[in-house]
Amino acid sequence: MKDLTGKRFGKLIVVGKTEHRISGSVAWICKCDCGNKTKVSTRDLNRGAVKSCGCLKKERYDIIGKQFGELTVIKRESYGPHASFLCKCSCGNTVSVRGDSLRRGKTVSCGCLKSTPQKAKQLKDSRHIVDHTSNVFFKGTVSKNSITGINGVTVVRGKYRAYIGYKNKIYHLVTSNDLSIAKQARVEAEKAVKNGTFEEWISALKEERRQKGNEKNNRFDR
Repeated sequence: MKDLTGKRFGKLIVVGKTEHRISGSVAWICKCDCGNKTKVSTRDLNRGAVKSCGCLKKERYDIIGKQFGELTVIKRESYGPHASFLCKCSCGNTVSVRGDSLRRGKTVSCGCLKSTPQKAKQLKDSRHIVDHTSNVFFKGTVSKNSITGINGVTVVRGKYRAYIGYKNKIYHLVTSNDLSIAKQARVEAEKAVKNGTFEEWISALKEERRQKGNEKNNRFDR
């Protein structure tokens, strides 16, 4: 069995192997970035089912009293991966909104902002969108939901995956065991977006991948 000691999975660093099993899978002691320790199975670590001691889920739902656009969160109405929250709009109406829609800026009012051109512009501005592209990285701030401390770099099955949103589409940049490689890909993609050359940059990246794939297939054919 592969030794996972020292490897990172989300907010968890594997400290060591235990003699216990969880649903038939070996359990590992992991230390979370928040300081807590927890036992996680090999299966759950490798498939990305568990990424923290539980604090990540708590952070995801800890939005009572926070404001998103014109909406202020009053209380949570449902639980689960798509939990909904009761929100009060600045116009006085109340509306139930999914938590992920609030955090991603998809819903910022009860619907009243769409009623006039002026309010529609306010809706767009509140989402911080430029050319249908997320403007978070232009500010140089890191999302509080980031598990790597780098915008656009997450962990999938124990590996670092870099991605970027551009014109309402998510582009996968690279997947690597090395965080620095994923970070560099994200930095280069951001630079291309800011310079207005992203479409040429991503085309070159796809062509490079295609050529590497052909070289690999040619080696197997020999």
